[in-house]
Amino acid sequence: MPKAAGPRVMAEMVEDYAAAARAALAAGFDALIVDAARGYLLGSWLSPLTNRRDDDLGGDLERRARFPLEVFAAVRAAWPQDRVLGATVTAADWAAGGATVEDAVAVARLLSEAGCDVIEVTAGGTIARTRPLYDPYYLVSYSDRIRNEAGIATIATGAITTVDQANTILAAGRADLCLLLDS
Repeated sequence: MPKAAGPRVMAEMVEDYAAAARAALAAGFDALIVDAARGYLLGSWLSPLTNRRDDDLGGDLERRARFPLEVFAAVRAAWPQDRVLGATVTAADWAAGGATVEDAVAVARLLSEAGCDVIEVTAGGTIARTRPLYDPYYLVSYSDRIRNEAGIATIATGAITTVDQANTILAAGRADLCLLLDS
């Protein structure tokens, strides 16, 4: 059964993320993405479905975002300013009471202020019982909102499978990059 992480464990996690960034730099990577989505560790802090803490790290979005932002700041400090640093954000949990695109826009703004260069947009995956809506453009509307409302570059993901689809998304200004799904 999961239990709330205490200050010592959280400090270790922050250092582990910073160490991973230093290792990626030593390995020669040019870009790094911090995954704060889909119910993974940092994503579980951001979602009201999985963050049920009753201290200053739970509750409203500002409090739920504190630890992921602390981790991001440590990674930003370990990663050179001249290399791309991004974050993956869940644009919607697709479940009642879960994170919404409005939450994702707010998180993207906070990450941008913390030195994030680009947001990889995803949705769902936080809990098992979600209602996904799949089509080639199912995440593009989220990317569009985050890009234009938070003023940060985005990476559209999802079921984009052709160069024509990617070019359409980019030409319309709905994303800055696209990840193609290998079908």
